[in-house]
Amino acid sequence: MSDVKKFTDLMFWQRARGWSKEIFRLIKNEPLASDRRLVIQINDSSESTTAIIAEGVGRGTQGEFIQFLGYSMGSLLETQSHLVAAYGREYIDAETYQQLFNEGVSIRRMINAFMKSMTKHGSGVQHIRPYKSWSSEVWEMYEKFTGEKRAEMFRDKPDGTTEDETDKEP
Repeated sequence: MSDVKKFTDLMFWQRARGWSKEIFRLIKNEPLASDRRLVIQINDSSESTTAIIAEGVGRGTQGEFIQFLGYSMGSLLETQSHLVAAYGREYIDAETYQQLFNEGVSIRRMINAFMKSMTKHGSGVQHIRPYKSWSSEVWEMYEKFTGEKRAEMFRDKPDGTTEDETDKEP
């Protein structure tokens, strides 16, 4: 992500943009153009694929970016579903359908590979350590060095804090 200065630098965004343009050219032709609802849906979902990638880049954190890449893949799959519908209704021929569907598969693989590279062992999002309270860290050291377990009354609560039984009201 550090080499990416803007979303248009991303190869999968460029490919998705080209894919969306091909789909837009296709939906202007009859008989597909007559099915206004499908035309709107396929146009919106293919454009959404690229727009969500751009939004993810602008979010500023690696975790949010990956989350938005997941949303983008959802829009991509939605677009593929609309292509299946267009083919099933005989609005597009088998060759056009296959070419557009396969380009969607290629783009999805690129996005998926990019997401995996960002979350591989030792990198960013996957290895962010969860917050541990100072109290929990002290108790872990206590258990490690003494070999004794902390008393039940000092166990962590589900929210991660430690409750001292002596602090409770009678």
